[in-house]
Amino acid sequence: MLQDMYRYGDGTPFPLDENFIETLTTAVETCTNAFVPLTDLDARREKAREVRREADKELGRLSDLEATVIGSLLAFAPNDAKKPSLTQQVSQKITAGVKTAVTEARRQVEGRVAATDAQAAAKTATDAVIKALRPFFEEQQLPNAKWIMSWDVRGAEPSANALATAGRISATFTLAPDPYRAPIRVEQLSDGVIVHMMKKGVFGKAKPAPIDLGKYVVVAFERTAHEAIVTLKENPNKSAQGLRFAVTEVGATWVSITAAGDADGDPNPLDIEDVAPVRQLAERAHATLKDLINRRTLVDLSLGNAQISDLEEPRIVPLELLAQLTPLARTIREKSRMSGELILKRDIGDGRREELFVPRSTLAAQFARLPTEYRRPFEDMGITNDETSPAIQLPRPPAPPRPGGNANANTIKIDND
Repeated sequence: MLQDMYRYGDGTPFPLDENFIETLTTAVETCTNAFVPLTDLDARREKAREVRREADKELGRLSDLEATVIGSLLAFAPNDAKKPSLTQQVSQKITAGVKTAVTEARRQVEGRVAATDAQAAAKTATDAVIKALRPFFEEQQLPNAKWIMSWDVRGAEPSANALATAGRISATFTLAPDPYRAPIRVEQLSDGVIVHMMKKGVFGKAKPAPIDLGKYVVVAFERTAHEAIVTLKENPNKSAQGLRFAVTEVGATWVSITAAGDADGDPNPLDIEDVAPVRQLAERAHATLKDLINRRTLVDLSLGNAQISDLEEPRIVPLELLAQLTPLARTIREKSRMSGELILKRDIGDGRREELFVPRSTLAAQFARLPTEYRRPFEDMGITNDETSPAIQLPRPPAPPRPGGNANANTIKIDND
């Protein structure tokens, strides 16, 4: 039996190696919180539409008034061939006054419309939506999320960043670089990292020569879905030159870098016998630095190629988040054997399994305060409080909350399979 393997409530394998009950619980809470400012935005948009409708009527009445007054004064309009009489002069002043008054009234009406439109702009809810979703993206991840992380200590201050992409959603983070705020010696990560590179001999003819990278230091690292990039310098001195290695599944390349960090030439294929030690170095660097992702701070969210602040409908971000969780949530419900609960199990070795569960009523209570429009995506996930008839009813003793876990996600342990 594989330890830490997750299973559905009916014992069949679960496709992810993570506690999806906590993921789901956090998603319901944070998306509910995100829909609250969006509900307020909807109300402001309805008010803006009402203000626009009233403004259009008012502008129409102003136009009618202007036309009526000026039309009634046409009989008193001055004749260009004669000097205007006093009556005609008064008519001119009244006409000019009416036009000025109507223009000022139009300006006030359009000003009210512009003010309510500004309050109903999508950007007014963006910060609140990001703030609401922050706990999910900083503590959980969407199924099959692809991560890019980078770490660099060449600047005045060390920096580390990450990007997580799942479907159309991308989340950018800053990472706390501690405790890796300085270059790391290669020999601290991996032994015997020797590569062969062309060097000029005494008579100027280039020959392959072994270079022991053990005394070099790692000053930057980047890991994407397809490659790992390791940047080394001969020593921690900022003016030192170095090497950059890019490692993929099929091989590796290297390029010399200047003291400024620029590539000195084009990448060169690494000799086949040198790929393994460099790949091991990249893997050790990743193993050392990967936990930085666990200390992440959300910076921004994007959907496709658009940042959330540029979306006309910021609601589609939490809606997309819930949509990505819906297939697994519905399957968990179908395979849970206790009525009213969502259940996962985890093999923990020695013939024991840990059961993770959350009552659907606990989740339903979160989003019950939302308008119907925003309750619907949760209902589509199958996490409503309606009763089901499971295939098997198992007695369950009361279980205390799991220490350190989500207060709404409960755990019990079953001694035997």
